[in-house]
Amino acid sequence: MPRRRSASRAPSDSAAPGEHAPPCGSDVSADSPGRGDGGALSGAVQEPLEPHKATANRLSAAEIRRQADAVRAHLGGRLAETIPIPFIVLNEARQIVYANGHAVRFFGCATEEEALGFRPGERIFCVHSQEMGGCGESPACGHCGNVRAVLGVQEGAVYGAESRVLTKHHGLINALNLQVDAAGTKLDEEHYTIVYLRDISREKDRELLERVFLHDAVNALGGISGAMRLLGDAVDEKLRELALAVEERASLLVREARFMQLLFSAESTDLMVMRDVFSARDMLEELRMLYSTNVFAEGRHLVLDPQTLSAPDITLTTDRALLQRSLENLVKNALEASRPGQTVTMGYLSTGGAVHFFVRSEPFIPRHVQLQMFQRTFSTKGRGRGLGTYSARLFVTNYLGGTVSFESTPEEGTTFYVRIPLE
Repeated sequence: MPRRRSASRAPSDSAAPGEHAPPCGSDVSADSPGRGDGGALSGAVQEPLEPHKATANRLSAAEIRRQADAVRAHLGGRLAETIPIPFIVLNEARQIVYANGHAVRFFGCATEEEALGFRPGERIFCVHSQEMGGCGESPACGHCGNVRAVLGVQEGAVYGAESRVLTKHHGLINALNLQVDAAGTKLDEEHYTIVYLRDISREKDRELLERVFLHDAVNALGGISGAMRLLGDAVDEKLRELALAVEERASLLVREARFMQLLFSAESTDLMVMRDVFSARDMLEELRMLYSTNVFAEGRHLVLDPQTLSAPDITLTTDRALLQRSLENLVKNALEASRPGQTVTMGYLSTGGAVHFFVRSEPFIPRHVQLQMFQRTFSTKGRGRGLGTYSARLFVTNYLGGTVSFESTPEEGTTFYVRIPLE
């Protein structure tokens, strides 16, 4: 979350650090106390804390400086600065007495001094940090995952919680998702809380994409595809061709959206594996028909291996959708890597109690690319690509009990193999 840096008013002994003082770079006039624009909520609905449990008398600037010096002396110089996420230490009043460089930048402060004495919610611009007495004082703070994590360790436990925070900075509202992990420690007979802050907003965005957007997109595109199919049967030849083209594009998008759903479920280990009984040859023929007219195959040839066509068919019992999607990704990659006029060949053979599918293309894969094959998001085609071979290996290895491998030489081209055990 981008923040502007500006020097905040230094706390004085008469007003303890953090008490009624603006956050780093904040615009006090933008938020008047008691407006209730939003709040900090934990990842799940929980019973609120009793208001008095989240409060404690703040220490003076002199006490904060003494504690800050003591904590820094125990942290071993640069050791805490090597922690790659925001890392802070709080006293028993939940005031910051140490902040590493990542925390200083996360708070939008220019120096650590600007963070000392304040409570975490006041540094991340929580809308409730300016209500009543500051961070932890508002009734809404009883639901805050940040406050819960800190108070949890003060009661003798190591604690972690998700915290949803609505912030307001320079009059602009922003949502922030944090994973807050806290642990208690004792230094010079004083109790402190070590807090690690991790921004999980992108993880939540991905979850929203998977659970909501992709589901709605698949339904909407499926409806468009069906409507275009019906329209194609009811109009003249010229419009029918246009309707079929729209249907084809919508069907392609449905397949891609379903692939992302499969990938997210596989990576989160909640993918359900089906047991289908089907013909290996029929599946390859379906793939050939699907991709022969696809935009990826323009000018290329996609064929079935002659020996596969003459060999006995094989009946498989496994998850057809996962296997077919894995082979699709390999076929699509092979077509994209091939030049116009070149051929991509699909086939299989049965040996050693397993079926060995293969996808063969003419181009050679350079050694430096081979060494990075199957890495997530690695691609020679630019950013935003690189899920094809990775997902194929993920599906086959983790869910189908098989293996994915390849070989590539300048003389023979490149062949990917997918081994699926026969039951």
